Amino acid sequence: HGMSVLSCMAADLDGGLIGTAPNASYYLLRTEDSYSENLIEEYNWVCGAEFADSIGVDVINSSLGYTTFDYSIQNYEYNDLDGQTSPSSKAANMAARKGVIVVNAAGNSGNGNWKYIGAPADADSILTVGAVDENKEIASFSSYGPTSDGRIKPSICAQGKNTEVINFQGNVIKSNGTSFASPVLAGLVTCLWQAHPTKSNMEIINAIIQTSTLYTAPNNHDGYGLANFYRADSLLNSK
Repeated sequence: HGMSVLSCMAADLDGGLIGTAPNASYYLLRTEDSYSENLIEEYNWVCGAEFADSIGVDVINSSLGYTTFDYSIQNYEYNDLDGQTSPSSKAANMAARKGVIVVNAAGNSGNGNWKYIGAPADADSILTVGAVDENKEIASFSSYGPTSDGRIKPSICAQGKNTEVINFQGNVIKSNGTSFASPVLAGLVTCLWQAHPTKSNMEIINAIIQTSTLYTAPNNHDGYGLANFYRADSLLNSK
């Protein structure tokens, strides 16, 4: 999973797949325990975000989310998705306050009983990314909002259905998940910020949202719609 996520941003195959930020510098931080789902993993996420901030990381892509755990007493309810309850959401908010752009997958629960985003996708001041297909149609599996306190989520959408990625065997395949929509967008965010290095993280985020396709009419599935980085760049140039 991590290999495929990274490839959305960093791939640079001669005559093949090119990621959205192939020349960026990357730190790979693993906070997830793939053999279990326990609350400690959120605290791992907190530590990962603290480390990223300590070494000067500008953009965090986080292709994970938490709603249910191995011990049901740890499970979140919808009311908990207020951006202020879960440890990872609190850490994402703090990272944003420190100037980092956090890009997080919305989740893949759209077809399930839960349907909603998880944590830290509910955090304020971050970009929560839903998934569309190659025809710009929202993927049915893409989790939706709003947050329990009424904020629009996802923030924005990118291709997360039939997304070309590299698997652990080194082959280019098509795969599905907001886990891939998030890094596709994160790489583009990084390129936009490189073009406007004097802008703050929130100025970059606001420019992306204000120039998206559904900015004047957002909804709980698509958020503010598809980003248009050409328009975002023009908006930032005008300020």
